Amino acid sequence: MTRRNRRIAGWTAGVVCSLGLVGLGVAFARVGVTEADKWASTLGIFATALGLALTAYTAAATRRSTSHTGPVDRVDNTIRGGEFAQSVVQARDLTVGGPSSPAPAAAVAGAVTNTITTGTFHGPVVQARDIVRQPHDPPVRDDGADPSRGL
Repeated sequence: MTRRNRRIAGWTAGVVCSLGLVGLGVAFARVGVTEADKWASTLGIFATALGLALTAYTAAATRRSTSHTGPVDRVDNTIRGGEFAQSVVQARDLTVGGPSSPAPAAAVAGAVTNTITTGTFHGPVVQARDIVRQPHDPPVRDDGADPSRGL
């Protein structure tokens, strides 16, 4: 569905809901307060049941869509132009460790492509597959200076 069609569908749904609420208000005004209260209670039960069902469906659908069936086979990181003043990192897995562990978990198989076609970089560029950083590692300092000027 295109952006324009989504916008039209949203406006249409809003107008239909608004007209339905106005019609319901007119109907309640015609039948009186006591009868309207009975109808409102009945409609409230159905609205609650429908809302609960939609919430359960949405939660299940979201959980299904975020679960992975296995490792990612391929990751492509690409930079096509731009001017970068600080550090640039292209990696597949970047892990900033919690408490120090005996050894990082075995890397998951899969190809990684890190590509820079054009651009201006004023800081360090790191291209890697997996990066594991433990809390005891010294901090990375980027003063923005061009390291090639010292050569």
